[in-house]
Amino acid sequence: MAKPNPEKLINANIYMDDVNFIGKAKEVDLPKVSIKVTEHETLGSVGVLELFQGVEKMECKIKWAFYDRDALMKFTPTKAVKLTARAAQHVYEASSASRVKQVRAVMIGRPKGFEPATIKPGEGEGDTTFAVDYYKLTIDDEDIVKDF
Repeated sequence: MAKPNPEKLINANIYMDDVNFIGKAKEVDLPKVSIKVTEHETLGSVGVLELFQGVEKMECKIKWAFYDRDALMKFTPTKAVKLTARAAQHVYEASSASRVKQVRAVMIGRPKGFEPATIKPGEGEGDTTFAVDYYKLTIDDEDIVKDF
């Protein structure tokens, strides 16, 4: 059975504060979670210990297919927003059958920048990058990444 790839969600709906639909994304690059450790060696210890010190900075990038301009105008780098990306993910199994898994990514963060798209027929609406303070990824009601 193929495992779902939670790294990129295709055609996700984006909500602010879990209820306000603010747009549809072509792609959502979910935050990479890297643990920050510090080395610690004590007198009499057999070796060096790596102790948890926190999480490295996380970022999320949303490539918009379309968005609510009024909602995006409320984004400010001084105020955190809660974004939820909801998508369906097809999982193909050995029997050529496929089933759909529900993917929900919750992120709290601040916008870092907005790149407008090139003016070209068929092009999207642009990209927004967020500095992420909180991240949770759920696939079919099972927490994959929990409370980072």
